[in-house]
Amino acid sequence: MANSAMPAAPSAITPAQQLNERFTALYTQFQPRITQLIRSEVRGGSPHLAEDLTADAFYRAWLDLHKCRATTDGQLYGWLASLARRTVIAHYRAKKNTTEIPADLGHWRFSNREMDRDAGYYTPAATGFRTATLSDRPGDSDPDMDEALRRVRQGGGNR
Repeated sequence: MANSAMPAAPSAITPAQQLNERFTALYTQFQPRITQLIRSEVRGGSPHLAEDLTADAFYRAWLDLHKCRATTDGQLYGWLASLARRTVIAHYRAKKNTTEIPADLGHWRFSNREMDRDAGYYTPAATGFRTATLSDRPGDSDPDMDEALRRVRQGGGNR
C-alpha cells in the first residue's frame, strides 16, 4: 500500500528536455566551427554579420533538431554546415531583393548647399514640413532641371 501512494520519480526526463540537452551539447561542440564556416562565406568577412547568421543557423537547427537523423559527429557537422550555408544564401537572396535606389537624381554639384535665407518657405501641411522655394538667380540651379521644370509647369511634359 505504501508503494501505491508514492509519487512518480522526478528523474523522468521528458522528450522536450532531451531535445534541449541534445541541442545544448550540439551548440557547445560545433558553434566555433560553424561560426568560422559562416565567416568564410560572408562577403567582406564581417564578424558581426557572421555572428548574426550563426545565431540564425542554430535557431533553424533547434527548430529542425527533431528531424535530424545524424548519428556521428561528422554527420552532425555536415547537417549543421548545410543549414549554415543555406542561411547565408537566404540572407544574400533577401538582401538582393531589397537594394535601395536613390530617389534624389539631381546634379551632384548642388548637394549639401546652404539654402537662401531670403528665398522664403511655405508650409504645405500642418505637419511642419518646410520646403525652400526655387531661386531665380542665374547659375543657382542645374540648367537641365530648370528646363524640365519649365516644361512641367507649362503642361508640356517631355517634348
